[in-house]
This record gives sequence, C-alpha cells and structure tokens, in this order.
Amino acid sequence: MESKLINAKSSDEAVEKLLKSTNADKASIQITVKEKPSKGFLGIGAKNGVFEIHYNLLEESKVEIEEIELEVKSIEELNSTEIENTEVSKEEKVNITEEDEIKIAKEFVVEILKNADISADVDVKIEDNLIKININGEEASALIGRRGETLDAIQFLTGLALNKVNKDAHTRVFIDIENYRSKREKSLKRYSYKAAKEVARTKRTKKLDYMNPYERRIIHSALQNDRYVITYSEGTDPYRRVVIEHK
Repeated sequence: MESKLINAKSSDEAVEKLLKSTNADKASIQITVKEKPSKGFLGIGAKNGVFEIHYNLLEESKVEIEEIELEVKSIEELNSTEIENTEVSKEEKVNITEEDEIKIAKEFVVEILKNADISADVDVKIEDNLIKININGEEASALIGRRGETLDAIQFLTGLALNKVNKDAHTRVFIDIENYRSKREKSLKRYSYKAAKEVARTKRTKKLDYMNPYERRIIHSALQNDRYVITYSEGTDPYRRVVIEHK
C-alpha cells in the first residue's frame, strides 16, 4: 500500500489532489488527519490541513476505465452548470425580491458572527431601499473597532455580498452594533460644536481628525447653518477630513 502527505482545505480536496496526481484506487483510500484545517476570520488567517492518505494503485485497465468515467462526469457537470447558469440569468436574477435581499444580508452577517465565535442577536428591517441591521450582544462590541472601522468594514462587505447576488439592486446596507452609530453621532456633534466655537472665537481655521464619509456628513450637517463658520473636506480617503473655517 502506498502513502502520501497532502496539504488541503478538506479531506475531500486532499482526495481530489491524490486522484489527479496518482493512479490511486479510490475504493482503497484511507485518510488520517495530521493537522486540522483552519478557516480563519473572513478568510484571513485561513490554513490548510495536512492529510496522510494510504492507497493502492489501480491496474492499467482500471485506470483507463476510471479516466473515461471522470471525463464523462466532468462533461455532465459542465453541461449541468451551464444550464443552471442560464436559468439563473433568465429567471432568478430578475426575480430577486426585498425579502431575498434581507435574507442574504442577514445570513452574511450571521456567518461573520459565527466565524468570529461571537454570540449576538441580529435584527433586520428595510426602509426606503435601506436594509438596517442591528447587532445586539455584549460580545458584539468587539466588532466595532477603533472609531467604528471594523463595523464599517462589515457594512461594506455585506453590501458587496448583496451586490454580487443582484448587481441591479438599488438597496443599501446600514449596520449598527449596540447602538454605536447613534452614540457616535452625538459625540461627533458635540465635537463639531466645540470646534466651531473655537474657530469663531480665534478666527483660525481648524482641521478635524480623519473621518469616513458617514462621519464627515454628520459634521457638515451639524454646522451647515452656523452663522460664523463654514465647512469643507480635504484630502483623499482614508486620509480625508473636515476643515472648519471662519466666514
């Protein structure tokens, strides 16, 4: 009996690699897991497992028969895939409903929580083409990140997942964790009012910290009717910020 060590994401993939590289008898294959594979988080830190496979070699005639069977199977799978893709392009892509979009967005977020080993409740609703996802749970706070950077990344990835399924979708995604967005908005408004008073008093231009588009809009909106200052943005994301200038 022959043996071989193979790096792969799963035992099935290890067997596929073996069959492609050797004339192994599939019925004789025995697998031992030397190192378990790891999925990582969001695909980051993923690691292949190590599988030791014991097997017997096929006789030449059996090899030829199996190769023919594999070719037929590949052709059948290819044809089946082409038919399914055609059906999807003609029907499913056109018939994506709001309920489907909500389900896709929620499942994507739930999968992120699962991979991060975080227990939390996920509440989803849609308002004016905006899918609002609220994540509640003490453990979920770990996914907010510095100034909401991790939360913004999750929101961006969820939007991409939705767009991948339905490229014609006009639905946007808004994700919040433990009411962080509301708390952050109040904090930014206080910060902007304080900075505006300073500029009005000293008549010196003040450049705020780097912010994402969502946070910059909060600052602009808070000070748009201020009697003494004007605001504008400068720089290129992610190093773009609001500038407060005396009128």
